[in-house]
Parts: sequence; C-alpha cells; structure tokens
Amino acid sequence: MRRKSVQIRKFMLIDSTYKSRVLRGDKVTTIRYGDYEARPGSEVYFVLTPSDTAVAKVRITRVEKKTVRELTNEDARRDGFSDVKELLRELNRIYGELHGDDEVTVIGFEVVKRLEDGIPLKWLKGLNYREPGEIARLYLENRERLNLSRETDFILRRVYNEGLGKAVRTFGPKRVHQALLKTYHALYGAGII
Repeated sequence: MRRKSVQIRKFMLIDSTYKSRVLRGDKVTTIRYGDYEARPGSEVYFVLTPSDTAVAKVRITRVEKKTVRELTNEDARRDGFSDVKELLRELNRIYGELHGDDEVTVIGFEVVKRLEDGIPLKWLKGLNYREPGEIARLYLENRERLNLSRETDFILRRVYNEGLGKAVRTFGPKRVHQALLKTYHALYGAGII
C-alpha cells in the first residue's frame, strides 16, 4: 500500500471543476488518497487549481480514515457524485488506480465564507493569510498612525468599499498587491496585527 501523509493547516487545493458544487453546498466532503490530518473546527481556504485562487473559507467538520472498499454511496453523495462507482472513477482519474485496501481520508466541511472576487493564494501567503478586506478595514481604522501614500490610501479605500475585484480592475493587480503588502507591513510594524 502506498502511503502519504499531509497536514492541512491553512488551505486545501481543489480542482476548479468542483467550484460550483462546493459553493452550492452539493459537495460537503473531499475524499483524498492517503493520510490527511486536519482538525475539526479549524477554518481553511479552498484554493482552486490550476489558478491558485481562494474561492471560499471552509470549516472542517469531520475527518474520517477509510479504505477504498469501505466507501459508500452516502460518501459519494456527500462528495457530489451520484454513487460510489462514479466516485471511484473520479478518484482513479485523479490518483491513478486505487485498490480496495488503499487508505483515503474523508474530510467534511461547511462553507463559512464565499470569496466572491477570489484571492490569489500568493497574496494570502504574503498577507499571512489575512484577507484583503481585513487589511483594508484595519488600515482605515488606523490610517492616522500609519501615514501611507495617497495612492495606497485610495487603493485600500476601494478594496474596502467596493471589493478586491473592483480594485484590481481599476488599478491593476500589481498596484493592488503592492498596496496591500505595504499596508500589511505597516500594520505589523505598528503592532496592530
């Protein structure tokens, strides 16, 4: 039996074909080949591949280890498939041929926040997993203490008032990303975060 152990701390990657099922609530589990560790109650970002964009924050509700042969039609339905045969076809497509005694981890989740504009994973990592809207809010609450440029002020106001997507469309991703990073570091330096 092949073994792999993965700890889920800040985010989980998920194929972009599952985005709508997750956001609609039709898919409330993800079944992963191997040994995955996650704490029920913890919140992580769902990041689409191949774009590496976070589209939701989810709360882990359960983690259950099973063998492939122990998977049921109910497991398949929770994962957004009609039956276990359809689920196994998809698992075999993703991971290669799985055998009955191979271990899988069933991770249950609930969406706690949709990220309508999506957040690039690279940005989340650079902001220490703080969302752009939170950075903008903290900036506006503390702007007198931070003394950042007018451009940064204008960009952060746009992020706060109209969302990340509108700010990126107006100023471009590079300028928005730079403004967020400058603001994050200023907030950190001032002891606010």
